[in-house]
Amino acid sequence: MTAICIRPRHNSCRGTASVEAVIVLPVFIIIFVSVFYVRAQVLSRQAAESKARTCAWAYSMKNCNEIPPGCEGVLQVVSGAGQVDGKIEKALSGATGGLVGPVIAKVLEPALKAAFGRSLDASTQESYQRPALYGGGTATSSGSYHLACNLTPETALEVAKDAWNTLMPF
Repeated sequence: MTAICIRPRHNSCRGTASVEAVIVLPVFIIIFVSVFYVRAQVLSRQAAESKARTCAWAYSMKNCNEIPPGCEGVLQVVSGAGQVDGKIEKALSGATGGLVGPVIAKVLEPALKAAFGRSLDASTQESYQRPALYGGGTATSSGSYHLACNLTPETALEVAKDAWNTLMPF
């Protein structure tokens, strides 16, 4: 027969709080440890994503020519020129007629290849400690980012010279 504690000083009510504490305390400890474990996991993932994004943008801003300090081993340039070449030629095929067509195609083709042909992937990993309750050791989170390379700035005079040299080669 189980006793219901209506009166706090009754003999059958002794130790009820201690038994409840023994049952509930491990659950609270697991929840407490889990909160810090999830926090470490999320912070690690955010740090990895942030580093990948920062390195990708810094590298892209330099036309994918110079790896920024601290980004060694994070960046990989992806050349999509093979996939893009056929599409660019098809798009420019309508502009090849007449006298101006070849000039337009010659001026636009390098810009289109540069804009759509090169991109970069940045990926990095961050590690964090796993609590002993969850097996201990070190776990890793990864972050990645994909971005197109920026074009090298050209002035209007350089574009005009390129067009003239295409029309009247020396």
